[in-house]
Amino acid sequence: MRKFRLYYDKEKEEAWLNEMAAEGFAMTRFRFGFYWFEDCEPGEYIYQIDLFTENKGSMTHREYISLIQDTGAEYVCSWGWWRLFRRKAKLGSFRLYTDASSRLEQYRRIFRLFRNVGIFELAVLCYEVILTVTTWNRSADVGVLCLAADMIILAFGIVIWGNAYHIRQKIKRMEQELL
Repeated sequence: MRKFRLYYDKEKEEAWLNEMAAEGFAMTRFRFGFYWFEDCEPGEYIYQIDLFTENKGSMTHREYISLIQDTGAEYVCSWGWWRLFRRKAKLGSFRLYTDASSRLEQYRRIFRLFRNVGIFELAVLCYEVILTVTTWNRSADVGVLCLAADMIILAFGIVIWGNAYHIRQKIKRMEQELL
C-alpha cells in the first residue's frame, strides 16, 4: 500500500507512522511524500525519526546507523538528512532521545536546518522577483509565468519559516522546562 502525506513536524509524522503500525501497516520506504507500507502484526513496530548530518558528533553515517541498530532497531530508510528507524514493540519502548537535554539539542539541529533552508528560499525568492520584473518589461506572458513561480516559492518559504517559528517556540518551552 502507498500513501501520500507531507509532514513538516517530526512528532506528527512519528505519531502517524506509529498509528499505521498499530493498525497493521509497517512503513518500508519513503520518497517525495509517498510512504510505502506492507502488512505486519498490529502494533508490531515503533517508529522514530532523526535528523542526521555528517557533523553529528563527528560520527559517520555508517557509525550512526550501527549505533542505532545496536539498540535492536532497524534502519528503514533515509530522505535527505532524515533517518527513519523502527524497532519491534516487543523489545520495549523505543526513543532515540530519552533525556530532555538531548531532545533539546535535536530540536536545535532541526531549527538550524529549517532556518538555513528558509534563508536559501529567501535568496531564491529575491532572485526570482528581480527576474520577474526584468522579464515583465520584455514579455508580459513570460512575466506571468515568472510571477507564478514567485508565488510557489513564496508559499514554500512561508511553510518553511512557519515551521522554523514553531520549532523555535518548542525550543523555548523546552529550555524553560530545563530551568
